[in-house]
Amino acid sequence: MRFHLFVFNCLILPLLRRSLCSFVSNEEASALLQWKRTFITQNNVLLASWSFQPKVNASASIPCCFWYGISCRRGSVNRLNLTNSGISGTLHDFPFSSLSNLEFLDLSINNLSGTIPNKISGLTRLIYLDLSINQFSGPIPRDMGLLTNLQTLHLFDNKLNGSIPWEIGQLVSLTELALYSNNLEGPIPISFANLTNLTSLFLYENRLSGSIPQEIGNLPNLEELYANTNQISGEIPATIGNLTNLRVLYLFKNQLSGAIPREIGKIKSLQKLSLQSNNLSGSIPPSIGNLTGLTLLHLYGNRLSGSIPQEVGNLRGLYDLELSMNRLSGAIPATIGNLSKLEVLFLRLNSLDGSIPEELGKLERLGVLEIDHNQLFGPLPENLCRSGKLQYFTTSNNMLSGPIPKSLKNCSSLTRVRLSKNQFSGDISEAFGIYPNLQFMDLSDNNFHGVLSKHWGSSKQLSNLWISRNNISGIIPPEIGDITQLTWLDLSENHIVGEIPKEFEELTFLQNLDLSKNMLNGSIPEYMGGFRHLLTLNLSWNGLSGPIPTGFEKLRNISFVDLSFNNLEGHIPNFMKHMNATLEGNKGLCGNMDGFEPCQSSHSSRKGKKFVHVVIIVIPIIVALSMALFGFVEVYHLYRRRKRAENAQSNGSQVLEKRVELE
Repeated sequence: MRFHLFVFNCLILPLLRRSLCSFVSNEEASALLQWKRTFITQNNVLLASWSFQPKVNASASIPCCFWYGISCRRGSVNRLNLTNSGISGTLHDFPFSSLSNLEFLDLSINNLSGTIPNKISGLTRLIYLDLSINQFSGPIPRDMGLLTNLQTLHLFDNKLNGSIPWEIGQLVSLTELALYSNNLEGPIPISFANLTNLTSLFLYENRLSGSIPQEIGNLPNLEELYANTNQISGEIPATIGNLTNLRVLYLFKNQLSGAIPREIGKIKSLQKLSLQSNNLSGSIPPSIGNLTGLTLLHLYGNRLSGSIPQEVGNLRGLYDLELSMNRLSGAIPATIGNLSKLEVLFLRLNSLDGSIPEELGKLERLGVLEIDHNQLFGPLPENLCRSGKLQYFTTSNNMLSGPIPKSLKNCSSLTRVRLSKNQFSGDISEAFGIYPNLQFMDLSDNNFHGVLSKHWGSSKQLSNLWISRNNISGIIPPEIGDITQLTWLDLSENHIVGEIPKEFEELTFLQNLDLSKNMLNGSIPEYMGGFRHLLTLNLSWNGLSGPIPTGFEKLRNISFVDLSFNNLEGHIPNFMKHMNATLEGNKGLCGNMDGFEPCQSSHSSRKGKKFVHVVIIVIPIIVALSMALFGFVEVYHLYRRRKRAENAQSNGSQVLEKRVELE
């Protein structure tokens, strides 16, 4: 069996290939080899087959099927496909004149550079030309307009500059024109109106300017128009409505102005319409409801005003609706609830008011709902996450109120949630459940009360947890220490008590920690010095006591520290000066910082204590000795007085006796 396979592969198959193989003239082969010699890299394995076969008669042609990427017909090369072949070089020595029968040329995904030579116009039989994803520079040659048989022209993803030649409009056989991702500038040529066979036009990611020509409506076969990410200005022409076969219209990231033409509703074949990031104004035309095949509608980032038309509910195939960052007003139409295939709904940053329609709860495929920064009020719909697919949910900066519906409590699919700056209320320990996929949660600036649930520790993927400015009480649950991916924790301005949990030691990825304006007590944990990623730390306005941990010296990346208005005491470490630390309101702290008394040195302190001890001992002795001396003096004076009295009495008796004797 193996012997038979060997005979077939080594003897029969080569003969069979040779018998079926077309041949190429020595002239064409030599010209191709001459071009190959100009490549920067000569040891290209794929092109190793490009050589003369020594056994072939010199007068005969070369069997081209042995050459990589080459196909022949009637003794001449008609196809050259060297896509992604690792070629580095230019086209300056390409044998244009020798390959006059070439119909297919694909040199895409290589490292070819330099300009595209004018001599390319000699390939008059060319049907397919792909020079994309290279390093070609300079302008598109005008002579390319002579390739009137071209059906496909790919020049995208190069460094071509200058304007699009008017002569491109002579390529009347073109069905696909791709010039995107270059540095082309100037207007879209009016001559494009001649390309009536064109089905795909890709002009995006250039620097094209000027307006969209009215003549664009003369392309009846156009199915895809990508002109986004340019500098195109002016209004969208009403003739766009003539493109009745158009499936994709991408004009986003330009400088278009004026209203969306109502004629756009005539393009009933349209599946994707993206006009975002322009300067469009006026209202959304109700005729847009005629585009029942639409799957994507992006109008965000304009200056559209008025209400969202009820007719948008007719777009039952829509899976992505984005109307954010406009000036839309009025209520969210309940007809959006008809869009059963809707997966993404962005209405944020408008002036929408009223309540959120209950009909949104019927959107069972909805995975993204962002309606923040509006003027919405009232409660959240009960069945927002009935299907369990909602992942991104944002309602911040509205006036919504009431409790969190049970459907959200049980919505384990949630990934990012922003409910901040509303008036939501209820017991926070009962309002939220277990979210294993949660990465971001912002509940700040609401009216939640109660204690924090230990279930937050089950959200192992959580990186940001913000519950500031509510009425939360109780202690910080130790289970939060299980959220080891946490980078930002903000529980500030609540009524939380107790100590900072020792389990926080595991939060080594923390970058921002804010526990300020609570009623925490105890000392600042020494382990916080191990938070080497920490950028900001705010523990102000609590009842924390004890010294500033010496481990803080290891916080090399920190830029903001606020420990003010606590009961901290002791010496302020010198490294705190370099942290921009705020320490005011801690009467027990001392050190060489503005606003604090310098601490006495340990030597002075010992002398002071010794002096106090001496004073305590000596003063009573001095007082006792003084009192004893005072008593001794008093006794001495009393003794002297008595002595004088006795002497006086004795003298008096003697005088009396002398008088008697004299008498």
